[in-house]
Amino acid sequence: MKTQAGYEIQPYEVSGHEVRIHWNIEQKTRQDMQGDIVYWEANEAVCNINDSRSSLIEKIIASIYSVSSEIATINNQVNKPQEYADYQAFRVQAKALADGWIQAKH
Repeated sequence: MKTQAGYEIQPYEVSGHEVRIHWNIEQKTRQDMQGDIVYWEANEAVCNINDSRSSLIEKIIASIYSVSSEIATINNQVNKPQEYADYQAFRVQAKALADGWIQAKH
């Protein structure tokens, strides 16, 4: 899921028992009646601060891919190799994000 904020979004933001894991963080500008508005946008997965590595990875992937779209991507890898390559690259990124949170909380 995408999120937006009026402050610089950090990769890991804790709120109570949740950690919001962010990636593809970008600063953006939009026009409104008062002029330029600066904001940040990122992909976000909401996890429990004590989730296991595998649960973190699963939640990060699920924030982009539904189970059915994940299965379709895997099953169509021959016909849609770029979609499959993108999916595999995201799995690697999800693992790195999960590992980053595990390291950050210790």
